[in-house]
Amino acid sequence: MTKGWGMIGLGLMIAVWGASSSVLAADAPAASPAAADVQSPQVPPTAPGVFTAQKRGAAGFHLVITGHTFTSRDAIEKYLAYRAAELVKAEHGDWFSLVEKRAKGDTAPVPKIDPAGPRFSFRMEYWPPLWRFKADASPAWKSWSPFSGSAFFAGDPKTVAAYEVSADIVLHKGMMTGTNPLAFDADALSDFLANQVSPPQ
Repeated sequence: MTKGWGMIGLGLMIAVWGASSSVLAADAPAASPAAADVQSPQVPPTAPGVFTAQKRGAAGFHLVITGHTFTSRDAIEKYLAYRAAELVKAEHGDWFSLVEKRAKGDTAPVPKIDPAGPRFSFRMEYWPPLWRFKADASPAWKSWSPFSGSAFFAGDPKTVAAYEVSADIVLHKGMMTGTNPLAFDADALSDFLANQVSPPQ
């Protein structure tokens, strides 16, 4: 008799546990694998025409940022560098090198490869793109090169009606040489700038 009551009690416990499990399962939110896989981009995409990349040769690209609202040289140049890194990753590259556009009479020193120096991967002081400005007072474009030795635009930013910032890069695959100051690791640079940049206007 005692054995029979024990079996009945065990059966009731199993039934109660099963019912509780069903209620908990019904209350739990349904998993959505598709929703979990979708992530918003860390840096919003640019408006059409703000960033352009023109293929030059087998592995070269001419990059241009255009805008009408000047914020700061640092912010805009960093955004161009971020777009360069993202382009290289999209093209299945690992790193890229900057092609400096120097003219006769430029006075800025040429960066030198230093095997004994620190490893380079995203040293922004070696990312000097070229600039063009158009101010409200004049319809003509004015150019500025970081290699010329002349001062950067120092006027009122509100007078800038339009600007263009450009750079030429060469895409590379494989191990990056850490001794070249003009070489940039695409993943490292993208991660470094992702929380610092936003699309210009």
